[in-house]
Amino acid sequence: MSFGRAQALTLSFLAITSAVAIEQSSISFLIQNAEQLASGATKEGTLISGARPLHRGVSGADVLQAKQRMNEIGFPMALNDQFDPELDANVREYQLGMNMKEDGIIDKQTRFNLNLTDARRRELLLWQIPQMQALNRQAPVRYIVVNIPAYTLTAYENEKTVLISKVIIGKSDRETPLLRTQIQAIKYNPDWHVPPVVIQNDLIKDGKLNLSKIQKHHLRMSDSNGNEVNPAEIAASGETNFARYRYSQDAGAKNALGRLKFELSNSNGIYLHDTPSKGIFGKENRAASSGCVRVQEWQALAAWVLNVKPAIIGKRISEGRTYTEALAEPVRVYFVYWPAQIEAGKVRWYDDIYGLYQSNKGVNPALVTQ
Repeated sequence: MSFGRAQALTLSFLAITSAVAIEQSSISFLIQNAEQLASGATKEGTLISGARPLHRGVSGADVLQAKQRMNEIGFPMALNDQFDPELDANVREYQLGMNMKEDGIIDKQTRFNLNLTDARRRELLLWQIPQMQALNRQAPVRYIVVNIPAYTLTAYENEKTVLISKVIIGKSDRETPLLRTQIQAIKYNPDWHVPPVVIQNDLIKDGKLNLSKIQKHHLRMSDSNGNEVNPAEIAASGETNFARYRYSQDAGAKNALGRLKFELSNSNGIYLHDTPSKGIFGKENRAASSGCVRVQEWQALAAWVLNVKPAIIGKRISEGRTYTEALAEPVRVYFVYWPAQIEAGKVRWYDDIYGLYQSNKGVNPALVTQ
């Protein structure tokens, strides 16, 4: 399915608006899209090689490939190896049509989309759709889906979308796992007990205690009996087994978990939470955590989970106390790894950040189909 200026993926989303998506209709829309892609599934396209960002002013064989690919999908232009204003304008128009950040740069996300042939899109949809159907068959009335490649969290109730939030997920070397879990409780003004992955990779560097990191984040250090120790003294003592100590951070505005934590039932130590690092939500690539998921709209999510007004959540946090509120009815959460997502009535494709597309590791075990 090639497309140009007048038809940059403008397939109508059946009778569904961009604000409210009904899960079964989302599945039907993707099935319809896969059927439409079948007509072009035998055509091959030019692949843009390499990984460097391409932008105005650069030149090379990969720029020529980009121009060839743009021609193939309906953006005619002269073929040469210069990233000129014409290519910049066409890339921006392509990004706009794909509901992507419109900056004229062929970065990792834009390159991934341009390199997707109709055949590849169809293969990915046929891999994803059965997982969506499996989820739809087992999902309760209220549930949450965290789509890792799309960096989004969506809350559903009575088969309707009630909340969508940007999220920050695990780095490529600290992947967020695919789980079916549930929110059991909410912790207000949480303290942070540093997990082993952070201790081993961030607090211990080249066999030495990373004092600058500990001091920067105002971390407390204690022994196995809970007695607080001085990090500088431990570092100077000749000690080498720094992993045997416990590290924690007091509640507060700069706490790594922000002002609120969603307690999840799992053995991986994974949970949802607020964050003091709000700026990352403005980036396209939001793989920046150590595995847990940071939620931009955490206050609205907490209000929905507890069925209270957001102002109530704000009031409880303003009290300054650290305490946990158990949910009368836990809310199920699915972590999925889906390349296609419907946004503003269009199919948006997301880069394979963990390299799991079309593999068993890319399927939530709870959604495996025979």
